[in-house]
Amino acid sequence: MSYTQAEIDELISCQKTISDPPKRDLKPAGAHSRNDMRLVASGLDGEFTAFMRRSIDFPENFFIGLIYDPKNGTGEITLIRCNGLHGVFGGSFDPDHPHWGNHIHRATEANIAAGLRPERHAVSTDAYASFEEALQHFVKLINFSPAQANEYFPSDAQSTFPFQEGGN
Repeated sequence: MSYTQAEIDELISCQKTISDPPKRDLKPAGAHSRNDMRLVASGLDGEFTAFMRRSIDFPENFFIGLIYDPKNGTGEITLIRCNGLHGVFGGSFDPDHPHWGNHIHRATEANIAAGLRPERHAVSTDAYASFEEALQHFVKLINFSPAQANEYFPSDAQSTFPFQEGGN
């Protein structure tokens, strides 16, 4: 698998439409509640999976990400993850490390070339302060079709979709 930074950035920012929508609610699965959806983009021979996970016991510990599967046999790549805080990383206490606060992991050409996880690098962010805000930020970052963004992820703060746990 080899991607230039421009290709990675284009995969993240190209307009996407939902081909298999998310469930109405996050569903409990182990220590997290989860939801997934499939996305496609015009002109690409592959598909995307968007995933949402939130810790049941620690709701500030969440991640929302985007994976691309090119369908050419080279394997999928995690392009971006918007994470909440989850504290200790790599067994050390370092409150200046991005994992101590909200942060974003983004795939880089350099990580791929070095044989590392593409999205290994993390950068602290103040773009969101909760799972709900991170989901809105993610929807903008990955460029959902505006009509579908409004249908599936309304920005109305009173909306509960898809933030409820359990249910249908």
